[in-house]
Amino acid sequence: MEIGLYYFEYPNELVHYKLNLPELLSGNCGKEQINDDLRNFRESACTSPLGAYHLTDLILAGLGLICSLAAPVMALRQSGRLRVSRSTAANLARLRMLLGLSLILFAAADFLGFLNADGQPLDWSEIIGMEVPGFLIDIILLSAGIRILRKALKALKRATNKADRYAEPWETAGAGGFKGSLEKRGSSGPMTVGDLRSALQLDEYEDIFQVGTSSTQEEMKVGRLCHYCNGQGCGQCGGIGETF
Repeated sequence: MEIGLYYFEYPNELVHYKLNLPELLSGNCGKEQINDDLRNFRESACTSPLGAYHLTDLILAGLGLICSLAAPVMALRQSGRLRVSRSTAANLARLRMLLGLSLILFAAADFLGFLNADGQPLDWSEIIGMEVPGFLIDIILLSAGIRILRKALKALKRATNKADRYAEPWETAGAGGFKGSLEKRGSSGPMTVGDLRSALQLDEYEDIFQVGTSSTQEEMKVGRLCHYCNGQGCGQCGGIGETF
């Protein structure tokens, strides 16, 4: 016998069986009893053929998958390397709200007998394969739904009220340890070409291409035509259409 597997040697072959977890937990499965059943009937209530799966197997596999996916996410979140936008955080919170509300409604409907034709709660012993009170399952589902719903509401409130907790796409680019003047200024929107040009002080230098595209060939003027707005006036030239 190994963990989860049971070997029985018949006169001409060695057969592998899968142990049934509910029967093992009930304490009614001993090695002598299993051997007697397999020897006399070639089957036992404590074993199943390999490849046969029950609801308890699917539940355990689902829990293992959830834990495997949640572990790296929680590790990244605790280290501060997991950053999402406010819209993504709000959508995830709404999905958790939907899950919690579904669990609450399902538990209430089962307790009131709406899920069964005879008006009685579901027989969870037949569904799970273990002797368990039906009201206990309803209480567990109701408690889990309330807990998920409360945490989702708190997460949704944080996502909508605390704008500095989540990074927008243009904020993640300057999230490193070395920041320039624009990142330190903390502007609320994305940087424009004019902002970058001003930060690099490119307006102090001129080349042949810039002179040919931003100035006129008329009489000599002190200022030159602003090539950001073509003389119409903008924030880069102070609204006068010329730069000095």
